[in-house]
Amino acid sequence: MNLTTTSNRRTFLRNGTKALTLPFLSSLLPSSVQAATEKELAKNSVRRLLWMSMGHGHMEKHFYPTEGGSLKDLALPAGWDPMKKNLGHVTMVSNFTNAENKQPHEGSEAVLTCANVVGFSGKARHNSISCDQVAAQHLGKGTRHESLQLNCENSDSGNGHGGVAMSYREDGSPLPGFASPLEVFFKIFGGDVSREEMLHTLKQRRSIFDILEFEGNSTKRMLSKDDREKLEDYTTSIRDIELGLSREEEWIDIPYPKTTQTKPPEGMQGEPEIKTMFKMILAAWQTDSTRVVTYRMPDAGLLQSMGMSSSPHTLSHYGSNVSLHELNLKRTKKWMQLYSGFIDQLRAIKDPLDPNGGTLFDNSLVYNGGGLRTAHRNTNVPCLLTGGGFKGLQHGEHRLAEKENTPLANLWTTMLQDAGVKIDRFADANATASSIWG
Repeated sequence: MNLTTTSNRRTFLRNGTKALTLPFLSSLLPSSVQAATEKELAKNSVRRLLWMSMGHGHMEKHFYPTEGGSLKDLALPAGWDPMKKNLGHVTMVSNFTNAENKQPHEGSEAVLTCANVVGFSGKARHNSISCDQVAAQHLGKGTRHESLQLNCENSDSGNGHGGVAMSYREDGSPLPGFASPLEVFFKIFGGDVSREEMLHTLKQRRSIFDILEFEGNSTKRMLSKDDREKLEDYTTSIRDIELGLSREEEWIDIPYPKTTQTKPPEGMQGEPEIKTMFKMILAAWQTDSTRVVTYRMPDAGLLQSMGMSSSPHTLSHYGSNVSLHELNLKRTKKWMQLYSGFIDQLRAIKDPLDPNGGTLFDNSLVYNGGGLRTAHRNTNVPCLLTGGGFKGLQHGEHRLAEKENTPLANLWTTMLQDAGVKIDRFADANATASSIWG
């Protein structure tokens, strides 16, 4: 269907008011992208990847089953109560460890890179490329955004997250993210901005970029070796910005998708913010705006919206304090309730790119966990998986890696391979995670 005329577009919107968004419409794309999309669909459905990190992990007795096996048959901890209806659509894996992360208070900045972010002399922080960006290089070529990074507010960043991001470029510099659902809404659906205004903004940003690039190049001759290395890190990020500008210019004549969804209000926090971010992720996938998403979730914000004054850090040091045990249980139940609701939505929404009529659930690979267990441990980090994109994985079980401290990078390697990325190993992986369920 071609929606290049106003009448056709209005007719389509009028007939589709029950939908959250319009489905993906390949006829609106450039011919070269259309051809690539049609070729991809002829082979199989596309895969979508989502990584979610909550910062600090859950209290063990509320979250970790003591045995492996079918989730429906196990005596599950009380924190699992809200997940009961979706036990057949989720997998828990134990014994994954992010061994290279040497920062015990901050898990999110290393969870997707599996790097030792503090282990290099002369640098306060040093990271490497995150697995989502490896995926984005392969899966994001035909989408408006190679990837989307959803962040929590700065006030939440120290609660088991650390740094400023989950996603990192090839040079180890952090990728900026969007901390409010409203920002993500505009990123997916655009704003009330004319083409001329967008071009003017891009020209201004290009001018600033040219100045920065010129000043950087002219300064190199006067710098010491160490300072030149620092400047090279800076200019690498600048080159990344240039690529982003080129991408925006390439898509400037391609209309943003239309939506019947209400624009999110400003200042959302806690549970309402999380639920709306979930809707934004689904909207991005429905419109094929991106296929790779990371979400650094607001754990502290969630507690505040639940009326709790304790921070995630305080809850991670529960000891024998009965009141903290109770607060931990409420927190875990709320996270599991939110996650179960997200699974419901994944299973209910048809995938516009699936030639077989499948759902978003059928073609996604979703990780929910983090880089830390409670009390600042990076061993046996929380790991929940959902989505039908994992090859050979039948959901509904608690699976245990045969060896304790199995590298978390084994899971990232498997997710990348299952999504169609040509990669043998990621980071410190020594195998794939598929052997756990193969």
